[in-house]
Amino acid sequence: MRTKQVPANETRFPEPVPGEAIIVSKYRDERRKAVILHPDDFELFERYRRIFAAREPYEMRLTDTAVAAHELGERGADEADLDLESLDRALG
Repeated sequence: MRTKQVPANETRFPEPVPGEAIIVSKYRDERRKAVILHPDDFELFERYRRIFAAREPYEMRLTDTAVAAHELGERGADEADLDLESLDRALG
């Protein structure tokens, strides 16, 4: 990943706190245009990228549905509104 530095006096971003990601979107659009991280969180992200540079962790390849199914299984709770067709496609 390439990084680009912009002088603080050229931007007007809110100050993120550690553990927070500020998602920037255009008007009421749901799509992300940018994400602002606290410098400590960005450093952690960069460290993870260096550790896993040669291989992508298996967990990063899971679909959102597979992650939801895994989380439900870990909690040991039944979820009434789980989309079983999507689950079959994701795990099938």
